[in-house]
Amino acid sequence: MKNFEEDLFQLKLRIVTDKQFATDVYNALCNMRWKEIENPGNIYSCSWRYAGGLVADIRGNSERMSYMDFYHSGFEGIVTKKVENIFNRLGWISHPYIGETR
Repeated sequence: MKNFEEDLFQLKLRIVTDKQFATDVYNALCNMRWKEIENPGNIYSCSWRYAGGLVADIRGNSERMSYMDFYHSGFEGIVTKKVENIFNRLGWISHPYIGETR
């Protein structure tokens, strides 16, 4: 079974060097579930706060970032085509909550 967060760390260089990409990754984590393509029972999701902290942690301490640097950026739950394609190549597909009771 794959680990979503370990796969996300494969994007570290891009997340560190491209703040917009980092923000797009944060947005894609919010209000969204990610299913492993090869094992659809493996589903990843997290809170907005955790998503912001995760992206900040990946970017590293050199900027002294925290989850607040991403939290409520305005596009939570929006998955850009670029991020979707990259996550798909890592083996994950989006699975929105829309229409489901949590």
